[in-house]
Amino acid sequence: MYRKWAMITGAGSGIGEEFAVQLSDMGYSMILMGRTREKLESVRKKLLKRQKAYNKKHESRNQKIMIVAKDLSTDSGLYSAADQIKSIIAQESGVPAIFINCAGFGAVGEFTEIGIDVQEKMVDVNVRAVMLFTYRMIEMMEKSGGGRIMNVASSAGLFPGGPYMSVYYATKSFVVSFTNGVRRELREKGSRVKLSSLCPGPVNTPFNIKAGVRNALRGISARSCVKSAIRGMKHDRAVIVPGLSIKAAALGAKILPSGLMLPLVAHQQKKKM
Repeated sequence: MYRKWAMITGAGSGIGEEFAVQLSDMGYSMILMGRTREKLESVRKKLLKRQKAYNKKHESRNQKIMIVAKDLSTDSGLYSAADQIKSIIAQESGVPAIFINCAGFGAVGEFTEIGIDVQEKMVDVNVRAVMLFTYRMIEMMEKSGGGRIMNVASSAGLFPGGPYMSVYYATKSFVVSFTNGVRRELREKGSRVKLSSLCPGPVNTPFNIKAGVRNALRGISARSCVKSAIRGMKHDRAVIVPGLSIKAAALGAKILPSGLMLPLVAHQQKKKM
């Protein structure tokens, strides 16, 4: 019997952890990826507890949970993680049904005041990891008859730029553009692999603490964000934007010229410093 696997990068906290909870509740076996094994083990224990409670009331679904602890900001960590996923799927006679590219981080401040090493790592995690995993997953999913890939971007990726979070905004713009382009290529050749990008606004997660944000904007819950994402993925939406206020802001970014939009974004970002 084949197991259907859901694989999540950045699964140790925030949106990634919530994806793990909701997809596990739906019956998927899980591959949890992240940099810190202790965080992944904590999520694993939570999922096992929820699975045990489900199995007491229903027929056992015999799900598995695997952990891949790697630093995706390094070449060795990134390629080792991709190879390990492939090995797990082969050994477990599984099907890679869903892949969530959720790992990512930001940093607030002037471009020249944030260490270049930090910003290079941001590009590695937010861009290179997304590109590599998408490449590997398409290959595996097409062999198994199809699947779904969700690349987690941000509403930041829908704006012409993001002063005081310039590199972060640019990486998320890449994710949206890249996902849209590859999605079209797959549709034109009739592939059963489906791609979407998730573009939430502020979400109540540890993201802001890691990014050095002092005055965070009020956000939606990770649970609400992920529910919208899964619903959008089921309907094969190209770009999923949870929340009416963020949808309105994204529309404004399309309508207003960049000369007007960039000062507004800069003003908003300065509030976070």
